[in-house]
Amino acid sequence: MLPHLAIRLRIEQATRICAAVLTWGGVWHVGSSYIAAAGGGCSAPSVVRAETGWEERLGQVFGKRFVLADSNRLRLQIAHPMDNGLVGGIPEFCLNQAEVRDGNGKVLATLELFPSVRESPTRSLEGQGEGLTELWLRDNNGNEFEAAL
Repeated sequence: MLPHLAIRLRIEQATRICAAVLTWGGVWHVGSSYIAAAGGGCSAPSVVRAETGWEERLGQVFGKRFVLADSNRLRLQIAHPMDNGLVGGIPEFCLNQAEVRDGNGKVLATLELFPSVRESPTRSLEGQGEGLTELWLRDNNGNEFEAAL
């Protein structure tokens, strides 16, 4: 089974979405798809910021590991407003770096994130291996978050 990654995005209007993945062997895999969106995703006000006490939940990770026949799937949600700077008076504030590490600290995957990733983003990662997995995150304000899965 090949590694798998899923991320939910918010987009303002119909557009082409592109993704590029550099594998450990130094090979780039690039793909794209056209999304016919109704609009309002990027400039919509934050739902997370409207919740009382959101600052206290900032960076909390909720997740579960699913053991499959020949791999594991991690499904994670990270509490973060992922502000993109397009709503008046609210500056960009988003997760921009993530690493998935094994129990010994070896980096299994590195992700570079952008503000278009939805609020309290959910990610699904699939790959081979067992044991403890750690998630490390950093936002553009320098806050770091870690979770053992």
